[in-house]
Amino acid sequence: MSIVYNPDRRNFLTTTAAAGAGLVLAFSMTSCVRSVPPGGRESSGFRPSGWLRITSDNHITVFVAEAEMGQGVHTSLAMLIAEELEVDFSMIEVEQAPVDNAVYGWQYTGGSTSVRDGWERFRQAGAVAREMLIAAAARAWQVPVAECRAEQGGVVHAASERRASYGELATAAAGMPVPQSIKLKERGDFRLIGKSLPRVDAVDALNGSIVYGADVKLPNLLTATIVHCPVFGGKARKIGSEKALAVPGVHKVVEIDAGVAVVADHFWAAKKGADVLDIQWDFGPHADISSESIQQLFTEQADGYTGVEQEISTALANAAQRIEAEYHLPYQAHATLEPMCCTVHIHDGVCEVWVPSQNPSSAQVVAARFSMSRVEYLAQRVKGKLLGRSLESVRVHNMPLGGGFGRRLESDYVVEAVQIAKAVDAPVKLIWSREQDIQHDFYRPASLHRLTAGLDEQGMPVAWHQLAVGVADYGPPYYKIPTSGGSTIEVDTGVPTGPWRSVSLSWNAFVIEGFIDELASLAGKDPVAYRLDLLKIPRLKAVVEMAAEKAGWGGSLPAGHYQGIAAQPGFGSYVAQVVELSVDKNKGIRIHRIVCVIDCGQVVNPDMVVSQMEGGIIFGLTATVTSAITIRNGRVEQSNFYDFPILRMGETPPIDVYIMPSEEPPGGVGEPGVPPIAPAVVNALYATTKVRIRKLPVRAEDLFS
Repeated sequence: MSIVYNPDRRNFLTTTAAAGAGLVLAFSMTSCVRSVPPGGRESSGFRPSGWLRITSDNHITVFVAEAEMGQGVHTSLAMLIAEELEVDFSMIEVEQAPVDNAVYGWQYTGGSTSVRDGWERFRQAGAVAREMLIAAAARAWQVPVAECRAEQGGVVHAASERRASYGELATAAAGMPVPQSIKLKERGDFRLIGKSLPRVDAVDALNGSIVYGADVKLPNLLTATIVHCPVFGGKARKIGSEKALAVPGVHKVVEIDAGVAVVADHFWAAKKGADVLDIQWDFGPHADISSESIQQLFTEQADGYTGVEQEISTALANAAQRIEAEYHLPYQAHATLEPMCCTVHIHDGVCEVWVPSQNPSSAQVVAARFSMSRVEYLAQRVKGKLLGRSLESVRVHNMPLGGGFGRRLESDYVVEAVQIAKAVDAPVKLIWSREQDIQHDFYRPASLHRLTAGLDEQGMPVAWHQLAVGVADYGPPYYKIPTSGGSTIEVDTGVPTGPWRSVSLSWNAFVIEGFIDELASLAGKDPVAYRLDLLKIPRLKAVVEMAAEKAGWGGSLPAGHYQGIAAQPGFGSYVAQVVELSVDKNKGIRIHRIVCVIDCGQVVNPDMVVSQMEGGIIFGLTATVTSAITIRNGRVEQSNFYDFPILRMGETPPIDVYIMPSEEPPGGVGEPGVPPIAPAVVNALYATTKVRIRKLPVRAEDLFS
């Protein structure tokens, strides 16, 4: 791979400056246009490529632009640099990179892309630094480069038994030519990649020293909370703030675009003030919508659909047997443990933002838009594009996230915090209450799916069609079906929706894997064998085989125990899950064991993969058997964890995760664990009760009606 040196004035001055000792590597790669100005631990230190800094006192810092929200991305990406840099992982410190689109590109953490996108880039950054350090040592010792090697954070010349640390070589290495091509390590030479290393934030997490967005403290900081109109799309018509202002500690009541905020000395005063606000709302056009009316709307849209392709219609008509089924999924909230929060301080012509965000580049843009006049904002955007710089008047500090799941890809709460801070002319931390968080989410869409399949005389599918109503994506089957297709009908229900962990796979896996199980049953065939006959993706077939083997599929089970299986490709990975459960009229559904197999290509840190699979399964299981969002009178009925319960520790079954060995490039792991769990559960329930569940969440009473 070729890496081209592309210095600008700043790079040249930084590289050749005599002041300060350190190493800067200024080379051009994807999302890297220039080096980053000195900063952080040692202001005179130098940073290579935006992702790596080595200082003369031998501190090695990796900068990660991706958001850390419990998935361990700061650890995994730092491991990639450490691998090529030839340093012990204990020598690495990790910092959240600043929001700077000119250096890091658009900063966005979603789609299980962090390690996939960083796999080459971070290793290249480490390898370039390694080669320049070796070259610097060889020049200083007047020996051939080939006689030197990198080892444990230094360069060694075995023949003369000389060794120099990276810190000692940093200044000299900064003046070395950037290599035009880099050879990355072969898999067989990996020392770190593939090993389970502790998370870099593990100790801080255990001792409580991690500062999340809700923990930010500033001098003279005020705290705000917000009341949104309970009906989607409504707004305040008249505000009675007298009682709120009488609450000790309350400073101000502020009306903003999204609702009414109460600003106080601390959250409790703000919350008490919000509770006694007297607001008359204009509920707008959505005051009458309900889950029932939305479902009726979906049904009407499906009933009026006439767009099945002629080829599919013909294949269905000529099939030996035709089967139809209708599946339903509800709205789902993200319910992050840390509700939406953001701190803003507008001062000295700068809007400074502390926010836990999956999309800090978006946060920077909206903060600029709402902290300055439109003319100023447009001027900043034009200047930024012409000079290749980020919005200089907005500084975004991306904080560790207390949960994301796609919710923090939105920047609505950033807009609110900026508007409040601007109104009170003081630093303000906005914290949503749990009730506001659950009732004003961007929900996973509700949807209706009509599936039709045509089977041959042996019960194998020859035609397949899926109509998805309420969503923008349907899932083309990953099974060998001669004629297949589908359509979507998007419907504006008035309920705000957005990406939810695993996005469209969360509904398509439920639909496809539930329906394929129905076809297996009609054919009188074992669900695993039926899938293996039809699967056309070898890696997906392999995880199905391993999951069945590890779960003891077809073997003896305790009395009353039954199994269900489901599989799903997505995000560059392949996952299969087997659920073992039992059902009792009095005790309800009891899940005894879950077996999960994932092929996610080359694994960087196995412990992270296991943790993400477990977390994804628990997240998906909550949406399968415990929680859903329902609408009545234009508003969400649920408000807190008592009526939107999250799966508790005592309810969580044993989960066995197996990682398929692979030399393919890394796939994603943050989301692929979610989709198969719902269909695996309902397929196991069918094996137990012979009742086919096509609607989530599963209720025990549905099994005995």
